[in-house]
Amino acid sequence: MKNVYVFSSRSEISELEFSALRCHLWRKEYPAFYESRVALCAVSGRGLYVCFKAEEPSPRAVFTERDAPVYNDSCMEFFLQPFADDDRYINFEINPNGAYLSAIGYDRASRIFLREISECEPKVSARISDSGWSAELFVPEKLISDAFGRNFSVDKTEYIRANFYKCGDLTSSPHYSSLFSVDTPIPDYHRPEFFSRIFFKNK
Repeated sequence: MKNVYVFSSRSEISELEFSALRCHLWRKEYPAFYESRVALCAVSGRGLYVCFKAEEPSPRAVFTERDAPVYNDSCMEFFLQPFADDDRYINFEINPNGAYLSAIGYDRASRIFLREISECEPKVSARISDSGWSAELFVPEKLISDAFGRNFSVDKTEYIRANFYKCGDLTSSPHYSSLFSVDTPIPDYHRPEFFSRIFFKNK
């Protein structure tokens, strides 16, 4: 995924272009792997849409509350660094119940939940099927603007830095994969140095 396409309205988004999370991370210690895909697009004046799909039968789905440790369940994640001159990033982590965790900070240790910063909320939905599960996330421009204390506009953004992940710390088969590779000795997604640039293009 090198580009995120910008549409003028949500209704224009008919077919999403999915990218596979092919980086099987820490495979020696965690050999399990579930085929997962992600699609990212944007709507002018509104925000970002992220769609996830995972071929993971019988996913773990324990947590139901916002900002619970959903990474212990079957989980798909979007980490976003929208400003080139600000090292902070937002993490969105979603389980098959549609429960999500969202926070901002410079690293794993110094994070603040977005609910403590903004009344604006992301829209999250999820669905479990016989073959796996899927989730959709909408991140309003206002939520990103509130989190960073400056205006974020899809129309005025050249690129973001980001990564997408699949995990499940307490699943029957713990597993880790990503869209862009993460080169660390132990599982750690909070490493923005491994985010990649994704450029905005008008559709």
